[in-house]
Amino acid sequence: MKKVISIILIFSLALVVLAGCTSKVDNEPETVEASEEVVEALENISVKVAAPAGAPTLSMIRMFKEEPSFGEHVEISYESVQSPDLLASRIISGEVDIAVVPTNLAASLYNRGVDYKLVGSSVWGVLYIVGNEEVNGWEDLRGKEIHTLGRGLTPDIVLRYILSNHGIDPDEDVTLTYMGGATELAPAFIAGKSDIAVIPEPALSNVMMKKENAVILFDLQEEWSKLNDSNSSYPQASLIIKNELIENNPEFVEMFLQEYKESINWLHGNAEKAGEYSEELETGLAKGAVINGLQRSNIQYQSAKDAREAIEAYLKVLFEYAPETVGGKLPDEGFYLEK
Repeated sequence: MKKVISIILIFSLALVVLAGCTSKVDNEPETVEASEEVVEALENISVKVAAPAGAPTLSMIRMFKEEPSFGEHVEISYESVQSPDLLASRIISGEVDIAVVPTNLAASLYNRGVDYKLVGSSVWGVLYIVGNEEVNGWEDLRGKEIHTLGRGLTPDIVLRYILSNHGIDPDEDVTLTYMGGATELAPAFIAGKSDIAVIPEPALSNVMMKKENAVILFDLQEEWSKLNDSNSSYPQASLIIKNELIENNPEFVEMFLQEYKESINWLHGNAEKAGEYSEELETGLAKGAVINGLQRSNIQYQSAKDAREAIEAYLKVLFEYAPETVGGKLPDEGFYLEK
């Protein structure tokens, strides 16, 4: 029971950023059509898909709204979950078959024997340092108070990692003031109670629309890429699928992954429509936030095979700062679905 409670607590706090939370593709997606032979070969299945509110739900918003068919044999449902505890408990119990979750939470679940694999990563960071005026560089942060969120968790670790690698001691050279979440942090910054803050998308879009002098000082995703000599940022959220579904229905899984990739490709050419879908489905993301924050939400699909190096680098940093955020150890090869 203690392990289950621990998982739920980690999950709840990890989703603070994602719920508060690209590469552009111009081509229209191709419709995924299963051959009659494949459809006939599959048995009748019922599939539950879930994602926390924010960028994870946005990554599959077209699927949520249009509900593409995977054949008469497949009954599939989608849910954008506002309560982190509820989604965590459903994953642990096996009620949810496919989900987008914080990548470190996926590792923690795997390390505790929860029967899912990481199939791909789709949200590559949503954290930004904003202020009331421009700065010349990281040294200008020295001696400043920075309002942020997630004490000891992934937002905090990413911030500390980047500060440290720019010669700023996060415990000595700046004052980190933690707030309850993006819903508390963003209004405080807008009201002038904070001069410098770490704010995630989509909350950042609301800030930029309501506070004219707000300036994005640092893109933490870009800084992460520079520090790791990588073309990609840190994989903040990833897609996990139940092992039973992967093993017993590989054809369906392949079709679902293709549809998910096409949904993300569609997203970047249809921001306005995606915003309309989000409002119609009452996901908590307003149309304006979707349109203005889409590019800063860094939604791009990479398979586990392609993303593995970036995932391992990210989890290694989290493990070194706070082992409990990844379940006490780095996951082994069985964590990944590589194909």
